[in-house]
Amino acid sequence: MYYSFQCAGAILFCLLRPVITTMQAAPQETYLGVLIDDSQSMSIADLPGDQSRQAAIGEAFFEDGIIDELSEFFQIRTFRFDGQTQRINGMEGLSEEGTASSVDQALQYVDDQLNGLRLGGLVLVTDGADNGDSDPINTAQDFGNRRIPIFTVGVGQEDIPQDIGIVDVTAAKTVLEGSVFNVQVDVNHQGFEGQEVGLSIRDGEEIVASEVVTLGTEGVARRFDLELTPERPELIVYDLQIELQSGEIIEQNNSYSFLVDNTEKPPLDVLYIEGHPRNEYKFIRRAVQGDDSIRLATYLQTGPEKYYRQGIESPTELAEGFPASKEDLYAYEAIVLGDIEESFFNDDQLQMIDEFVAERGGGFLMSGMVDEEFIDTPIADILPVTIVEENFLPGHLRGGIRRGDHPTAELFYPRLTNNGEFSPLLRLSGEDSLNENFWRQLPELQGVYVTGRIKPGATVLLEHPVLQYQNQLLPIVAQQRYGSGRSVSVTTASTWRWQMMMHSEDQSHETIWRQLLRWLAVSAPERITIEFDREFYNVGDEVNVTALVLNDQYEPDNDATLWMQTTDPLDQVIDVPMEWNIEEDGVYRANFTVEEEGVFSLLVDVASAAGDAAVDASEKRTAFVVTPSLREYTNAEMDAVLLGRIADASGGSYFNLSDVNGLPESVEFTPNAYSLEVQIDLWDQPWLLALLILLLCIDWISRRMKGLS
Repeated sequence: MYYSFQCAGAILFCLLRPVITTMQAAPQETYLGVLIDDSQSMSIADLPGDQSRQAAIGEAFFEDGIIDELSEFFQIRTFRFDGQTQRINGMEGLSEEGTASSVDQALQYVDDQLNGLRLGGLVLVTDGADNGDSDPINTAQDFGNRRIPIFTVGVGQEDIPQDIGIVDVTAAKTVLEGSVFNVQVDVNHQGFEGQEVGLSIRDGEEIVASEVVTLGTEGVARRFDLELTPERPELIVYDLQIELQSGEIIEQNNSYSFLVDNTEKPPLDVLYIEGHPRNEYKFIRRAVQGDDSIRLATYLQTGPEKYYRQGIESPTELAEGFPASKEDLYAYEAIVLGDIEESFFNDDQLQMIDEFVAERGGGFLMSGMVDEEFIDTPIADILPVTIVEENFLPGHLRGGIRRGDHPTAELFYPRLTNNGEFSPLLRLSGEDSLNENFWRQLPELQGVYVTGRIKPGATVLLEHPVLQYQNQLLPIVAQQRYGSGRSVSVTTASTWRWQMMMHSEDQSHETIWRQLLRWLAVSAPERITIEFDREFYNVGDEVNVTALVLNDQYEPDNDATLWMQTTDPLDQVIDVPMEWNIEEDGVYRANFTVEEEGVFSLLVDVASAAGDAAVDASEKRTAFVVTPSLREYTNAEMDAVLLGRIADASGGSYFNLSDVNGLPESVEFTPNAYSLEVQIDLWDQPWLLALLILLLCIDWISRRMKGLS
């Protein structure tokens, strides 16, 4: 009887013809924008059955009819977006090639395009891995204020369980021939903590550097260093690869390409002033012979008022001794002083040396004895060590390298410090074990000049194994920054023994001195310096180029005329002027957008008001490479939190792609600026008929069980 009363109640309810009042989109009177993420992260196959995110969108929206259901009530306008947005007609307009994802840009673009139309809402289909420059929440709130709800659909896994990815790569863009340099690789991972993986660098098909590394804590980027020496004098595009592991979902972030400019360059000009003929002078000159990256112009004092010039480019170079003007001195990138007395220089020249290092950015090296008279001169300021009068030294430290029967003149094996072991100045091999072995094989040095304590900020690279001053082992090689430049002290005059006492084929002495001189000179700024606004570029990126132009006094030149010639990978040439940035002296800027992957070559041509016709002062060449992007494969998990916030801020709803079948009804009945109030009869709803039939069936079964029918 109970169910009979329920059936009667349901029938009476239907006879009363109840209605429900709600807001509903007026069929075909409003527009609905559908925005589909078309960036590279949508190619990630992290859905069931190894289905890609883009394929799942196509199946749900175009094959299973979500778009068709939405079309019953709305005029549909479909858009694809990555870093930019454009209108499409269907699934065929998607390519998964976008190198960036900017949700805010997409929302603003669609707002502009559909402005003036009766816009009833937006459907945003994306993984939410937004790497744009602006926060989309503010734009979503603006839509909400205008009663335009945004319905977000999240695609992909919220947590990718297994993946190893290259996050960042840092390497020298320009190197000197034969130089060893470090490539720093930042690697992140999920699910492979403590695992050993292979890290390699290829030049074409040849592996030129490799190392097995151990991954650290998941979710925390760890840096690894590989040492590399370019094998040929040209622009080289290297391919960095991490060994693909079983179970990795994203493969694309296991490789990265970077460019190193190893083209032939004008030699670095080094001025070497030597106080007297000695073995060290002869062997330093011999060390750089055959190295086209260094020109060593030497001025050797052979006797009272007698001097000998070597390595000069013209009869007038150094004809009057040490340069008397900044223009002449600043033509060099580094200065080396060896056993030269303070009286050789006048006060103006000493001050010029200080400005050469601190302002010009040149390098400075002092080798061997340091004349006490340099105390209280600019030279004392430049050096990484302090100069102490011999009278103030303990007895066993007096005498220096010019006396034979003294502790400071004894043979000794110098010791690499922790900093020296990994410094590019003293590196003899890219492998740590080989480098250590090579240093153990070097013969003893003889004699050390005693200096005072190391200055704050200076670094000792090589030290005496026994002798100390003020509780510090005596430094043999030390270096520091000084203003814009660099300085090094070598407090022995016996590095020639590393050549004389070794086999004739051993190159240790040559390697060390070449690295020292290159390191000193290469940091000195050129008359034209070109910089880019980013470490790497991808197709579609804007490249911002900055050129700093200096005059012959190495001061900013605001009166130059600059043109930039760009040659793309297809050998197409474009000339554009560079505009002076009025807020920065000597700085000129230009920008352009890259549309192809590959190497781009740049030539900046300068017509200075000074009329300097020297090639190195009138033009500068450089290059950069446009590579596949890593951005879309870094932090590529589906961001449900962001998508939920966008939906909430606009008055819409969030759906996971697996629940997207409920989207059309939600869009239809969510109030918007153009919704209409409608009354829906409940008495003829299918669910009510089903309920009535169910109750009748239950009542009949109940009666049968009780024997009433």
